[in-house]
Amino acid sequence: MQTTKKRTQPDIRAIARLIPASGNLVQGQNDVALHPALAQALNETVAEGLNHYSFFEGVDELRRAVVEELRISSGVSLDAERRPLELIITPGATGALVTIAHTFLRDASAIVFEPYYPYHKRTVETAGGRTDVVKLRGENLDLDVDELRRVCREGKSRNEQPLKAIIACSPANPTGRVLTRSEMEAIVACANEFDLLLISDEVYEHFTLEAADHVTAASLPGAFERTITVNSFSKSWAVSGWRLGYAYGPGALIGKLTQLGNIYYVCTPTPLQHALARVLLADPKYYDKLRADFARKRGIINTALEAAGFRVYPSRSSFYSWARIPERFRDATELNEFMIREAGVAGVPGGAFMDEPENDVFMRLCFAREDSMLEAAAERLVRALA
Repeated sequence: MQTTKKRTQPDIRAIARLIPASGNLVQGQNDVALHPALAQALNETVAEGLNHYSFFEGVDELRRAVVEELRISSGVSLDAERRPLELIITPGATGALVTIAHTFLRDASAIVFEPYYPYHKRTVETAGGRTDVVKLRGENLDLDVDELRRVCREGKSRNEQPLKAIIACSPANPTGRVLTRSEMEAIVACANEFDLLLISDEVYEHFTLEAADHVTAASLPGAFERTITVNSFSKSWAVSGWRLGYAYGPGALIGKLTQLGNIYYVCTPTPLQHALARVLLADPKYYDKLRADFARKRGIINTALEAAGFRVYPSRSSFYSWARIPERFRDATELNEFMIREAGVAGVPGGAFMDEPENDVFMRLCFAREDSMLEAAAERLVRALA
């Protein structure tokens, strides 16, 4: 009997090591220069001696600034002083996800939407859990709500690793897919119907083409009391190495994260928190400028990809391009090897974000780079493929 060999998922970090910085469209990080005001604030906080432990939940100045930002941008009302805590500063979004998994999802399962962000699966697995996959279908990556309800029903009926949560990521890594209000409402309805925790990853909220494109899950009717929202400053402030993220929600949920989080991390870097707190609200137009800058970068890379024979998914966000590869290539790994060899440019084969793709014919490319680097990489890509 002939058996089909299972595909090995591409290793994103391994690919990144194969390519120089001048062609790295692999890693999902914002490589633009640090904002001058933030750099100055960091120098000041270090010089002032703010280099010691903070409490696990984060420094008060940053927590209050985040609460105000959420009120302005998302319409979510939190109280920075309330106990149990409604908001905590975490070591990146990953620190929040790990703590959530080990607090709420031990030996349980959570739903992810495929193509998915691999760390959503891995953090659940570190707690002895598993993920149930709901595939987004077709060229438009459609969400089938009936399929979601079926997976919820089956997961809730299991004795081993029962379903406890839905993980929604919008805008999504890797595709840039932005869930509409009606889709988010359907997900909230499923969470309510099946009594599930909703974990909403909104790290890319400020990279939608228009601010109104993003729907904050916790702002929807019936959502807040069962939703933990995870976010990060890594992308929006180009500080991925600083490890500054946060999680918020009702005190009944967020308060439970502090015990394990304190053991795992002790605190998020104190001087970095103080530095960000000083600039976070200083420029009311900061995120508007960010959206405009990244819409331009999106145009640079998508124009090049289309000229090179890719079919680009028309997302409503601007951090990643998700594209079907040119037809003359058998699969994305083969194409990526060609790109590395002939253009000195690499992305990530789509199989890194799927359990068992029938055909690995998609690729994710991160264009969060300085314009000069992006333009040069795009030119080499077109020259090699056109």
